[in-house]
Amino acid sequence: MTADFKGEMGKLAAFFSTEEARDVVGLIRALGIDYEEATMPAGDSGKIIRSGPGEYRIVVNRNEGPQRKRFTAAHELGHYLLHRHKLGVGEHLDRLFDEARNRNEANPLDYKDEVQANRFAADVLMPRKVIEKYAAPNGSNYAELAQRFDVSRQAMKYRLINLGLRQPDPAG
Repeated sequence: MTADFKGEMGKLAAFFSTEEARDVVGLIRALGIDYEEATMPAGDSGKIIRSGPGEYRIVVNRNEGPQRKRFTAAHELGHYLLHRHKLGVGEHLDRLFDEARNRNEANPLDYKDEVQANRFAADVLMPRKVIEKYAAPNGSNYAELAQRFDVSRQAMKYRLINLGLRQPDPAG
């Protein structure tokens, strides 16, 4: 096990030990990844850029709301931790609802990788054990939980549904 890997694991363990809203940007920087917010075209939420061996930068669209930026930062961190072995030098851009791009052979990451990064972001921002501890029956307190974990109400609803703690709304 390399010293870099051990260092990353120690930082991750400390990060995951809290029940409060987590400082994703702080973790990104602690892992030695540059972070910035930049103006990006509408629909582009963020990207991870590899500029050389071990040199990564996460860029998040500054025009998004704070909760969206947190989710995007966590999503891009997921790509770094789970998929960096697939990333060549250059940028990997994440767009909202861009299914066609995810099937593009020029893109090193596929739909499955995007789903994994989304799940990672949900796990980071809304950890299962903590959500289970505080969720009311059928997740009726989703708005309170969303505020506690600094995520959108919609993200919290989906998380509760995916954890089996809330039924989907009848209207969809």
